[in-house]
Amino acid sequence: MLGKILEYQKTEQELINLENELAKSKDREKAAEIQQTLKNQHARLVMLEDAARKINDSYAKATAKYEDYAKKLDKLEAEMQNADESKMEMYEKTYKDFAAIGASLEKDIQNIYTSVQQISKEYEDIIKKSKTDRERFDKFKAAYGALKNDREPKIAAVKAELAKLEKELETKAYMAYKQKREGNLFPVFVEVANNRCGGCRMEISASKLGQMKSNDLGIIECENCGRLIYQK
Repeated sequence: MLGKILEYQKTEQELINLENELAKSKDREKAAEIQQTLKNQHARLVMLEDAARKINDSYAKATAKYEDYAKKLDKLEAEMQNADESKMEMYEKTYKDFAAIGASLEKDIQNIYTSVQQISKEYEDIIKKSKTDRERFDKFKAAYGALKNDREPKIAAVKAELAKLEKELETKAYMAYKQKREGNLFPVFVEVANNRCGGCRMEISASKLGQMKSNDLGIIECENCGRLIYQK
């Protein structure tokens, strides 16, 4: 009675094993992990490029401002050489103010330059690491691709076999099987072993086992895991 449905279940187990082998492939996991790293690196590079543009703009503005103050300072120095004694104190104060502004701008320019160097170094480091990661990604992707190319024809063949078997199944047995599978239960049919469920190993009473004889399919449902238990 259950011969065909058990064959169907065994064939579906083959399919599950093949699909799990692909889904749980270490090469696939590594490729996905490195791919995410590459995406993060790309996002960081975009941020660095944006930051570099802004810093370069700041550097250009600070440099232009510094050059402007330098010219004004030179002009002031020239004026001081020919200034009246009465105006010298005013010129000296102005000179000190200009010199302080120039020194501050010079410090700002140096800080901007340092930031540019840091961004440039990080950018180059990421580029180098991305190259290495890309090579690793290609390696794992190729390995997974080889596995996939090998398994996919087998998966297709097993699916074809399942479709063929499905047409030969006894309706009641298949409906019971399908209902359990919709709840992601597998295996659905398990053999009783030492008065225990072949799935969850829960002990089954003698009276419960006796119900197999009165069941059309010769099965009982495990009260613990819900699997359908049969006896050879």
